[in-house]
Amino acid sequence: MTLTVLISASPERAASVAHLGDGLECKLDWQHAERLSADHTLADEYTQRGVDPAAVTSVHLPPGTTHPQGMSVAPGAVGTITDFTNRAFGAEVAPDWLTVHTTREFDYREQVDRLETITEVGGYPLAVENLPDPSHYHTPEDVAAVALLADRVPRLGAVSVLVDTAHVPMDRREPTVDDDALETVLARLDGALRERLADALGSFLRTNHDRVQDRIGPGVEPPAPDSPWRPVFVMLALAGGTVGALHLNDPATDGLPGDSHGSDGLPGGDHGSDGLAWVLAFCREHDVPVVLEPGDAPPDAIASTVERLRADD
Repeated sequence: MTLTVLISASPERAASVAHLGDGLECKLDWQHAERLSADHTLADEYTQRGVDPAAVTSVHLPPGTTHPQGMSVAPGAVGTITDFTNRAFGAEVAPDWLTVHTTREFDYREQVDRLETITEVGGYPLAVENLPDPSHYHTPEDVAAVALLADRVPRLGAVSVLVDTAHVPMDRREPTVDDDALETVLARLDGALRERLADALGSFLRTNHDRVQDRIGPGVEPPAPDSPWRPVFVMLALAGGTVGALHLNDPATDGLPGDSHGSDGLPGGDHGSDGLAWVLAFCREHDVPVVLEPGDAPPDAIASTVERLRADD
C-alpha cells in the first residue's frame, strides 16, 4: 500500500511546500483564527497565495483554552469550533478531517458529547492529537481509552486518534500494558462507564498488541529497545488500527524524522536502521496518513525526507 504524506504548514508557507507531498495540513494559530471570517475565508488566503484550496487535506485547529480563539475540545468551546469551521473555511476548503487538541483533564462522558456535537454540527471528522506530557491523554492507555470509545460508541463514528510521534512517553519501551496506568484511566470514569469499559479496555490493549506484528507481516522488525522510535512502536502497538493519522516528527527533536541523527532528514539514508521502517510499515498497512510537521526546515530538506519515506512504495 502506498504511503500518504501530507505537509503541515501555515497558510503563509503553503506556496513553498504544497508541491512536496500528497496534500496539505493547514496549521492555524490564534492570529489566523482572529482574521478569518465569512468575508475573508481560509480559501481566500490560499487563493491569494496561488495555492489551490482543494489541496488542504486536514486543518489543524489552534490549541488552547485561555485565548478567545483557542479551540481545544473543552467546556464552552464546542460553539467556538463549529462556528469557526462553518464560517471561516470557504466552500473550496473541504478537509478530510480536523486535528484537534483536548484539555489536560476531562470528563469522559462529557467529552463524548462534545466530540459528537462538533462532528455533527461542524460536519467534519475529528482526529484528536495526544498531549506531550502527563495528562488524561498521554500514555498508551490514555490514548487507547479514547480510541476504544471511538471504536465502540456509534456517536463517535467520525472520531479517531492522532498520534504525534514526539508526544509519546519516552520511558515506555516495553510493548506491554501498564496495569497501573490502566487502573488510573479506569479510576477517572464514572461508575456506569467504568463498569462498561473495565474489561473491554484491558482486552482492547492486549489484543492490539498481540495482533499488531501479524498485521504488518514478516520482514519488518520493531524498533530496538534503545531506538528513539521504540516508544512510538509501543504507542502504536497498543492503540492498534484505530489510529487515524500520524504526525511524523523526530521523537527527540520534534523536527523532521531523523533530525536527531543528521540534518539531511534520515540517518545515513537508511531509515530502517533505527526502527522508523516499522512505523512506516504500520502506516501503510493501516492506511494511516503521515503528516510531516517540518517547522522551519527548507523545502529541499522536506523534499529529501519525503523521498526517503516513500522509498519502499
